[in-house]
Amino acid sequence: MNLTLNKEIRIMGFVLMILFGIRAYAAEATLTIGNNKNSLASYEPVKGGKAGAALFFDAADMSAYNGCRLTEVKIGVSDKTTDGAITIFLSHAIGEEPFYKETVDASKTRWNTFTLATPYVVDGSDLCIGYILDGAKYACYGNALVRNREYVLDKDGAWAEYDGPYSASLLATLSGDMPEHNVRLGATNMPEYARTGEVMDIFGYFQNLGVSTVNSLTLALYDGDNELCEERVGDLNVAPRREGSFALSTMKLDAVGDRTLRLRIKAVNDGSDAVDTDNWTEAQNVMCRDSYVQRKVLLELFSTERCTACPEAHHAIDAVTPDMDNLIEVGHHAGFYTDQFTIDESVAYEWFYPSYHVFAPAMLIDRLDMRNAFPSLFKYETPIMSASATNLKALYALEQKRPALVTVDLTTDWNPSSRSLGIDVSGEQLLPIATPDSLRLYVFLTEDSLYSTSQAGASSGFYHRHVPRKSLTPAWGEKVDVTAGYNRHFDVTLNDEWDEKHMRVVAFVANYNSADPCDCSVLNAAKRDIIAKTSGIGSISQDSSSSDAWMITDLAGRTVARGQGSASLTAAYNALNKGMYVVKVGEKSKKIVLNYSIKN
Repeated sequence: MNLTLNKEIRIMGFVLMILFGIRAYAAEATLTIGNNKNSLASYEPVKGGKAGAALFFDAADMSAYNGCRLTEVKIGVSDKTTDGAITIFLSHAIGEEPFYKETVDASKTRWNTFTLATPYVVDGSDLCIGYILDGAKYACYGNALVRNREYVLDKDGAWAEYDGPYSASLLATLSGDMPEHNVRLGATNMPEYARTGEVMDIFGYFQNLGVSTVNSLTLALYDGDNELCEERVGDLNVAPRREGSFALSTMKLDAVGDRTLRLRIKAVNDGSDAVDTDNWTEAQNVMCRDSYVQRKVLLELFSTERCTACPEAHHAIDAVTPDMDNLIEVGHHAGFYTDQFTIDESVAYEWFYPSYHVFAPAMLIDRLDMRNAFPSLFKYETPIMSASATNLKALYALEQKRPALVTVDLTTDWNPSSRSLGIDVSGEQLLPIATPDSLRLYVFLTEDSLYSTSQAGASSGFYHRHVPRKSLTPAWGEKVDVTAGYNRHFDVTLNDEWDEKHMRVVAFVANYNSADPCDCSVLNAAKRDIIAKTSGIGSISQDSSSSDAWMITDLAGRTVARGQGSASLTAAYNALNKGMYVVKVGEKSKKIVLNYSIKN
């Protein structure tokens, strides 16, 4: 081929790439690299007088920038420095003798940008970018965009891998012919179970580490190395150094069976991505069946009378739970000191908190670690999270799509004269379970409508709900064999101060791993009232004449309906969601009736 024709072909190819937006590399450009979101959110005390942080980029990452120049390093500091207090270094491995060093001073607090005296030309090999700061009292950290390997200088002057919730306030600038598209697949929900012919609930996040805005992604689903299907998601508009999200709406499995699935970002803006190794999820074992047994979802709330923020959270949660027919609640009085309703088992469950922080209001949903699905909701390395109606709705919807793995059948025998209660709990395995030998049965007696006048954050009295009165099993359950089937009987006598009309039995089966709170998920749950609830519409109507004013409030003291006369009262009652209510008839509240909706 002659040189003139070859030149014309290259020019035509360049024009076509511009026209169709499939350029692999941008013209001379700059790009920020690093884990931090350009954020200063935390000042962490330094032990030993020297602060230090280092970022590690492996060869797969750096190969995309081969030939580009590393020109600047940006460091967040808590104080100004003098006398060359900061040493910037570059090396190929942490702890290895640096091939580049430079001493600098910070002229201001917070972010300082340092231009390297000699730019480093990227050769595509592993690279560590770091700094050491003498005489520092605090090291600066911020919110993380991505999770590359990261190191921190410990009190003995040795490098240790950082595993905290933040990222060092350390960034670098590259200049040169940058890859136009470079995305990283972030936290992604890949379901463990699927129904044949039904769209799987796959959603997740990605980070744009390239120089161009990401407008579309094409994602493909693989069973091993076999591509099953793909889907293009458009209208994303995610700028460089920003995080975006996606939700897939077409991917499904058409046959019963067990598969090992991975999701991959196959194309960015209909073009190639510079680094493909970070475009894949980890392999997920997925079981596909025609149908499953519906699970019950266990909500465990943590709050106490000393928690000022708890009443508002409880009110919001109570407002959304009436529509959650498969929800079972237990309200532990722990997490923020203790109170008159605390039992020892509830305190033991503070193990689900991170070791450095307990708080309320907090909650567990099926004791399940769902950080991959909801990284923005889970702030810690355990299944605990802030209790809110928004968080509950999101997690409940996802849990409703997971099947029951075992059955939990619950029957009771109540003797009112002796106040004795017999309880039988039985069940068996429904689906294959990874660790059947570590399953435990938990059984609680809970009580509703416990009135308190000492609740912090409540303007008046407060009704506590789903309070554990007694655990009939040890704090960490009683071991059961679900493979062979289990059957347990319990006898208990209720204390005189407990109101059996407001009590129920809650039982659930969960995994237990004493070394890992993220490996204790609930497989299924059940509940049963000690006394069956009946409607009180007749008695309410009889106590209200055509002229009587009436008001209905929930157990949190909020007014849900008001009016006048028996006809309107009955109509309002019939419209109530399931739950317990206080009905006041007449101005002086001559009669208070607790009713349970017939929908319960």
